[in-house]
Amino acid sequence: MAVSVAARIADRLVEQDVSVVFTVPGEQIDPLLGELARAGVRLVHSRHEQAAAMMAYGYARSTGRIGVFACVSGAGVLYASAGLALGYSGDARMLCLAGQIAAPAIGRGYGLPHELPDQLTILRSLTGWAARVERPEQTDAVLGQAFHRLRHGRPRPVAVEIPADVLTARAAAAQPWPAPPADGPPDPDAVRHARRLLTEAERPLLFVGSGAREAAPEITRLARLLHAPVTADTGGRGIVPDDHELAIPLQAAHRLWPQVDVVLAAGTRLMRPQLQWGLDDRLKVIRIDLDPAELDRVAAPAAGLLADAARALGALADGTAQHAPRERWWASVEQARRDTAAEVRLLEPQLEYLAAMRSALPADGFFVEELTQIGLAARLAFPVLRPYTYVISTYQECLGFGFATALGVRIANPDRPVLSVSGDGGFLYTCNELATAVLHRIPVVAVVFNDNAFGNVARSQRNRFGHTVATELHNPDFVRLAESFGAHGVRVKTPEDLGTAIGTAFSHGGLPTVIEVPVGEMPTPWPQIHRPRVR
Repeated sequence: MAVSVAARIADRLVEQDVSVVFTVPGEQIDPLLGELARAGVRLVHSRHEQAAAMMAYGYARSTGRIGVFACVSGAGVLYASAGLALGYSGDARMLCLAGQIAAPAIGRGYGLPHELPDQLTILRSLTGWAARVERPEQTDAVLGQAFHRLRHGRPRPVAVEIPADVLTARAAAAQPWPAPPADGPPDPDAVRHARRLLTEAERPLLFVGSGAREAAPEITRLARLLHAPVTADTGGRGIVPDDHELAIPLQAAHRLWPQVDVVLAAGTRLMRPQLQWGLDDRLKVIRIDLDPAELDRVAAPAAGLLADAARALGALADGTAQHAPRERWWASVEQARRDTAAEVRLLEPQLEYLAAMRSALPADGFFVEELTQIGLAARLAFPVLRPYTYVISTYQECLGFGFATALGVRIANPDRPVLSVSGDGGFLYTCNELATAVLHRIPVVAVVFNDNAFGNVARSQRNRFGHTVATELHNPDFVRLAESFGAHGVRVKTPEDLGTAIGTAFSHGGLPTVIEVPVGEMPTPWPQIHRPRVR
């Protein structure tokens, strides 16, 4: 039976277990929103398309599931582009359903509402794949390709553009898109070669990224068999909990880097070690990745396994015997841990605030980091105890993404607490979404460290030039701002009071809470984040 394209899209989303769509309504996409509501999909409408996309990012980044948002064309797509850029850099499974002017007018330059010269090219530059439903009968095929790409290969956002006239046209059921075979197992010869390198290594190191978040049991098993330390860049933190006996901080891995003879990199771009710490002929690199371009983007590895991280790591572990402890290597590891701990202790008062937040946040709670003095220190000193629970903007370093993203995290994880940490500069990017949080009963706790400046930039300018420019900020009263939206607002001045306020806020039920913390300039963490070349 023929139904509208909007109805067919809604039904396909439900078939793919999509239960939430983030959006800002508009005439182009209203038929789709109506059908989504009819199909039982929860619609979370934000106050800005940027926030809708960032909520979808938080939903996807914190779960590994598909985060969906819908927006009108033109300015709507452009507003949402920052969220798509986040998803692209953060390997997030996001689906953008983008409106478009009527198909016959596309590319004609009439100046119709929401018209862009070439919107599809913009979407393709921000996603792993984007396509337009040119005719009603293409709907099933385009959606089939979109969901296949979302569920197979390297996670990246995809976008489907639907012209307004096509969205309301009727379409009969069509043959489904013939999906290619699913990803296969890793090459057995490559597995054997990688296993030999690891078992013969004297000073091995395992390095995990966000692409290995579904492989925590496999990476832990392999690390135990090899008796090898495991480290992670920010995206992979929590895969092996920071309090695990085999886990070491990234700063300790940098101290050990000149000695490492074999590194296994699973689900990570390995950007920092390859481009900043240095490579040489003595170091054997093993790469595990779903993206063939990533395996040798910087340098050809000694062994490359093109496969899902869990399958590849499981295959490696299956044939690996228990290795005897490497006592000399572990003596170096323990020394690196001690040296790193002493170095990090210089970051006060950040450490006291981080300790208070860690104490108040349950082990399975989510910490959404922002580009703020506390957030940057968290990369070095906030213990992460579960996969997916440390939510970042990855290499996009997107100031202001945190609060809106945290709303999406909480909707995806309704029974787990979510703590958003921002500076005063970043929080005001999306603080209008307090209205969304109150309306939709999203009880995120937002901690705002207020120094009345773009603090990190001010400190950097002062260190470089001896003065600052364009960094001073005039802020509202954050407590009254929160209360004006119907949210809870609190101001605290000490780490101890912050921990207490967070615990109280987590008990508030359906309403969000803003906790303002007045602070001054803090010690810079950048020398500990950007490490020099050591080999």
